[in-house]
Amino acid sequence: MIAQNIRPGDTVIDATCGNGGDTAFLAEAVSPSGHVHAFDIQSEAIQATYARLQKRSLESYVTLHHCSHEYAASLLTDKEKTGIRAAIFNLGYLPGSDKQIVTSASSTTAAVLSYLHTFPSGVPVIVVIYHGHPGGNAERTAVESLAAELSEQEVRVLRYSLEFQEKAPPYVLTFEKTGEDTPGLSKLVQAYSHISTKG
Repeated sequence: MIAQNIRPGDTVIDATCGNGGDTAFLAEAVSPSGHVHAFDIQSEAIQATYARLQKRSLESYVTLHHCSHEYAASLLTDKEKTGIRAAIFNLGYLPGSDKQIVTSASSTTAAVLSYLHTFPSGVPVIVVIYHGHPGGNAERTAVESLAAELSEQEVRVLRYSLEFQEKAPPYVLTFEKTGEDTPGLSKLVQAYSHISTKG
């Protein structure tokens, strides 16, 4: 899905850089004239991502932000915001680290709403939902509740999932704003602002 939407020269967001796999993929896809903004709250993730980028000589195409993904819209310039072509979230915990540190329902929903509200129409906001860990179901419920509240005339939501599996495989929700006239989305941004972690 990401590959279908981005080209060299684009600006993209990796909302949860983790160990850097997605960040490196995105950097290769938008190089040599594009840029990736990658976010993570854990210094361990930022360091692992930078090391992976260095090994592949991709670090010049990426800005790493050691903060929550919900701050993206406020950190990017106006030019960058209008040039965003995709954003991706991998929810849950950092593989190989403390499983108690996970993405949260409040920051994830705040970030998804912010991206939809701020970035141009047609930009896919891809959320990979891992729900087989403690706290995962609560975050899944929050993201799905947000999806259900969005106006289908303003935001298209697609679900991609593996069915009839014994375990709890991750699945994907893709949000895509269909136009610039989005009064319902604006109201939701205000309604959800009280659960943001920005303080």
